[in-house]
Amino acid sequence: MRKPSIIHESEKLSRVLEIQLGGKSLLTPTYFPAVSSYGVKPLFQDLLFFLKHHKYPRVLVSAYDLYNMKEKKREEALSLLKSYRETGFLFVDSGLFESWGKGDKSWKMKPFKSILPKVEFDLYSSFDVYRTKGRSYEDHKRRTHRNLLESSVFLDDVAFFAILHESSPTRLVKLASEIVEEHSDLCRNVAVAERDIGKSLSERAETVVALRRVLHDKNCHLLHILGCGNPLSMLLYSYCGADTFDSVDWVRLAIDPSNYLTHDFAHLELLKCECKVCSEKPYSRGEYLDKLLLHNLLFYQGFVMQMQSLIRNDNIEGYAREHIGSKIIDQINEY
Repeated sequence: MRKPSIIHESEKLSRVLEIQLGGKSLLTPTYFPAVSSYGVKPLFQDLLFFLKHHKYPRVLVSAYDLYNMKEKKREEALSLLKSYRETGFLFVDSGLFESWGKGDKSWKMKPFKSILPKVEFDLYSSFDVYRTKGRSYEDHKRRTHRNLLESSVFLDDVAFFAILHESSPTRLVKLASEIVEEHSDLCRNVAVAERDIGKSLSERAETVVALRRVLHDKNCHLLHILGCGNPLSMLLYSYCGADTFDSVDWVRLAIDPSNYLTHDFAHLELLKCECKVCSEKPYSRGEYLDKLLLHNLLFYQGFVMQMQSLIRNDNIEGYAREHIGSKIIDQINEY
């Protein structure tokens, strides 16, 4: 992957980048709706087909889910993803979220590496290493580096993300700083889980600022926030320098475009939304689940384009103050 082009840099550490992969172009900040076998009711294959059918331009899937499919279903999914990738961007992560959620301790580096060559993708991540109780920082750092080295087998024409985990935001920034310093060739792009970057919104935003500064100092590129789909969080983290996001929120919640708040899955009809999915008859006559998913996808697509426009016009700080509040923005600006 060649270095992304900087389209515009704006307030705090926000920026719009252009990523070119496989003859396709992607602008940041952007959002990847995640398709997962854990924590959502719709079937993995049904969600994939839904995104392909409606031509949504980005998707994230897990290597774990693909590996654990029955052979016939896997071949169908791989064929669908190959067709999807002709115009859309496919991000493959390791799937440790799914394996831990299901209590499956058999998911290791070997099966992860065995499934990757069977998938055609644009972006992919390393195999995660969680910090476990009793393991020293140095041991965790060595294991992280080893997994980065073993995972980075496809570096030509794709974007490789080094996933970093730690037990506190301070330790995460330290790990990122040292790993990037010592192994910058493996850390051109970094991904961190939202749950690892702090408990409060302001602490998380400060961690994003610290990580972006680390990456900037080492001439690294993209910062991805795993498991982040809350619009207000995405807005603030983009202001602080994050580039890409993913989550299963699009399948689990109903998003109110008027105030960016999220609601219960069943509450779409309470939002009084006037987007085309909620207001035009061809959509209103469809199944509720299809309508909800389309509503959310339409929101995310418009929202990331809006953030890009705000950054290009140097208006993202004012917009963040309006929707998040000046107290947090002032705190971030002093950090």
